Amino acid sequence: MPSRRRRPDPTTTFSNEILTRQTSRRSRTARRQIRDAPLDQDEHNLYLQDLDIAQELGFVDRRIRRRPNQPIDNQPIHDDHEYAFEPHIGSYGGYDFDEDVSALPSAAHASYYRSRQYAENRERVSNQWTEMEQNVAATYLLCQKIHHNWTSIPHLYHLPPNTCNCAGADLCTRKLDLVDITYRERIQVTFCKCMPDVIRLIYYGYFACSPNKPRTAFSIRTVQFYHMLWETSVLSTSSFTNALSTFLDSRSKTPLYARGSKYKKRNLRIPFSHSADLYSRVVKLQKTILTEAMDLTKTEQWANQCPRCFGPREGEIKVSEAEPDIIMALDGNFQQRHYAYASKDNPPEDRYPQAFIPPSKIAADAVTFTATDSAAQGIDPPCSDSHKAANDTRNETTWEKCDDNGLFASACRHDIPLSFINIHKTGEKLYYPISILNHVFDTFPDQKVGILYDLGCHLETHIRKRGLMNNQLGNLMFGTSVFHAYVHEWSCQVKYNPRLNRWWGLSDGECLERLWAFLSSLIPTLRVSTRLHRLNAIQSRADYYTSHLNESAAVWLSQKLKHAKEVSRLSAEALAKLHAIRNLETGQVVYTNQYFEEQWQDERNYHLNSNTSERHEVELGRLLSLEENLRRAWGSIPMTPEQVVNRAQTVARVEADLAAQRARVGNNSLADNLPLEQRDKLRMLWYSKTELRRAFLSLVEENQPLLRVCRAGESTSLGTRGQQKILDACEFMASNPSRPAPPTIQYTDLLRLQADDTFWNDGLFTNANEPWAIDPNTQNGIRQLASYQRSAEEIRRLGWEVRRLVQWATGQHTRYVTFLTTLLEFSSNRNRLAVPPSLEKILQHPHLAGINALNHKLKASEAVIHKELIRICTLQLDWNRVIPDVVANTPAQNADIPMLGLWRTQIERIQRAMDYGFLSGIPGNVTLLQINVLGGGEVIELPLPLDLPDDEDFDEDEDVDDEQYLADIENMLDVEMRADLEQENGVAPQR
Repeated sequence: MPSRRRRPDPTTTFSNEILTRQTSRRSRTARRQIRDAPLDQDEHNLYLQDLDIAQELGFVDRRIRRRPNQPIDNQPIHDDHEYAFEPHIGSYGGYDFDEDVSALPSAAHASYYRSRQYAENRERVSNQWTEMEQNVAATYLLCQKIHHNWTSIPHLYHLPPNTCNCAGADLCTRKLDLVDITYRERIQVTFCKCMPDVIRLIYYGYFACSPNKPRTAFSIRTVQFYHMLWETSVLSTSSFTNALSTFLDSRSKTPLYARGSKYKKRNLRIPFSHSADLYSRVVKLQKTILTEAMDLTKTEQWANQCPRCFGPREGEIKVSEAEPDIIMALDGNFQQRHYAYASKDNPPEDRYPQAFIPPSKIAADAVTFTATDSAAQGIDPPCSDSHKAANDTRNETTWEKCDDNGLFASACRHDIPLSFINIHKTGEKLYYPISILNHVFDTFPDQKVGILYDLGCHLETHIRKRGLMNNQLGNLMFGTSVFHAYVHEWSCQVKYNPRLNRWWGLSDGECLERLWAFLSSLIPTLRVSTRLHRLNAIQSRADYYTSHLNESAAVWLSQKLKHAKEVSRLSAEALAKLHAIRNLETGQVVYTNQYFEEQWQDERNYHLNSNTSERHEVELGRLLSLEENLRRAWGSIPMTPEQVVNRAQTVARVEADLAAQRARVGNNSLADNLPLEQRDKLRMLWYSKTELRRAFLSLVEENQPLLRVCRAGESTSLGTRGQQKILDACEFMASNPSRPAPPTIQYTDLLRLQADDTFWNDGLFTNANEPWAIDPNTQNGIRQLASYQRSAEEIRRLGWEVRRLVQWATGQHTRYVTFLTTLLEFSSNRNRLAVPPSLEKILQHPHLAGINALNHKLKASEAVIHKELIRICTLQLDWNRVIPDVVANTPAQNADIPMLGLWRTQIERIQRAMDYGFLSGIPGNVTLLQINVLGGGEVIELPLPLDLPDDEDFDEDEDVDDEQYLADIENMLDVEMRADLEQENGVAPQR
């Protein structure tokens, strides 16, 4: 048997001390060896058994001889107690064991089993938490209602009546370290057999740190505070527990030391992380209860995520059926990866967070995508080479240390994340966008969706070539994000740049860049966490981001409206200046909006129908430039006979290539009856400009990280300065007096250009007689007209979105007030006969099954519903500051009058409830009297308002002002609607 720790008998301690004072250390050691001989023999036998097993498995060399256990009398006495019989391990005899221990097979074997044991233990604990999470959530909601969200001191909490009926023999006490945000203490806590320890601690106001026999617990309000702190700042558990321990050390009379150690301070990181994870489970289950109890459809769930995109669309007026109902962006991120060695857990799909598309759905799209590879042969857009995702250079070799390589996500134009895909051991595949689009069309099959993607051109080409999503192609519109347009060819931009094409408004498509920046603080910790914890943390952080963006939704709409009106004003002024230009000979107006539109369509049609002849022209220019550079170099350097021979061979090869390339080019409009020398110079200029664009895009790409991905109204900066002459190829212009030459440009001016500037248009070389190619005024007019049109589209879309927001809020307000009224009436009724049908789902929900009493289920339900109603009312009060102005300054819609009337009524009721102190922020702190105020019911007796104004502040004409306000709104809407109809039908406005 193994050696046991012998504790001294306190009854003999004193006598032993007397006897040992007159004996030597050697004699005491000898007597101890004789007394412990049986235990030593048993230990030696165990060692021999272990040695047999190690030799059988090959971990220990079989040449190691067994040394018999020496008799006690013949054993040498070693003061340092060295074990002379311990053998060398494996084939490392003669070497220092400590130096190469990590390379031993036995060390790897032991490390594997330690890791396996750790993983199994962690999985076992996780399963234990999962088994009781429903009971924990139900008890939490009940206590949240009873204890007013733990707003008082935890010492005052107790078990509800008839919760525990255990006899005294079934009760036990155990010391627990109870930690609150203001104090900590170690006290005796009573537990019983009929109730799990974790549940009993929740009744006392604490979250346990272990599912079995916890020895530490944190107050619920402390865990709530940390959760909110983490959502805003991603504060690590270590930082919080260290700060909390230091703070409580100065407020506690006794220090907190670890058990079983002498004066070692307690590290609360691991136990607190268990409590924090338990609270995260409760929050997730609470959202599930709300969604299923209110019987929310998929459409309503999407509307709760972003009401500006997916809210009700009653009475919307569109200029064209081609305008998309939803505009969303797609992008991948490879910083949010996970190291394979950190954990080996494989979360099942039912544990995936709500926003993550399950792998099974993605696998089906991947199979379909792979089956159509043959149809995609030959797809090679020139701009796709600028993206790593297009060629899939991120493969398993690049990420061999990772199992989850990143994220692929979608977000609406309001930056709200909609769906996530976990990239597992692969790169940014093109079937990821397909999976997200199918996910959207499953809920909105008849909606038109605009997609802004860095590779929008590439994605559309593959979808059409492969025959994917044929039923939805008419509802899809593809574009590229604004700040990534610089990597696309001009022929691609005229079709996919959202600033140049219709129906995009002023959407920039960079929503996910802002999301990745917001999630970047998670990168260090999630790379070494468990895979499931990584997904849950991203979901939790994204939910907070969504909530924050929805809170500022009205301000966002107001700022975007101001920006759109400013863009409209500036572009209108620029167009007015162009309209004032007249022909000197005829005196007629040269430039009109119709003329600019026709020129843009000509330019667009040309680039969309262009062929490979332009590439041949540029390649011919490259060969001509090479020939000239070689002649220039050879003319300035003396050469040996061998070099002369090599020169002749090179000249012959270049001339052969030139002849072949000239044959490919043939005759086209570029020649334009010019001499051969001038034609060649023009081609060389074209090639030089192409190379200049590549160099320019390289500079832009280098400086792209310095660009702030900003909202409207913020500034951007490009942090590169320099002063040098522009490239020689750009300085040399085609000399022809009958054609206008491009303006001379300096290096500093070049860097100020945008990637979609008309300077990069190659129409000078291909369409020398077209105004859109050579006339600066026409080019400027085309861009200004596009800006004016985009601003008008933006204003119209903002009008839709603000009305969706209002209709969603008023609908949610009415729904929750009605539900909570029914719930409170049934709860206050003592003669209950049957549960109302509207309450059956929440009272019979499996997550509340841990509560047996109907009264307790009613209280837990009140906490869930009231918390959501508080959120809706708070949003309405905050939005009301700017909502009326945005509605009044956007085109009128058909349902504006009843919509605004209901909105105003609800705002008045919310303000009335606030004045009388009825809108408590504590979940569940609500009565039937209070909810009647929000429902518009008549209340005979009301308490005095909290802040009663003076008599002189009362306005006797308050009702008159309300009526006048509604009348003014109605009048403004009628005027705007009439103006819109007159403009649409071409009727001149009456003056």
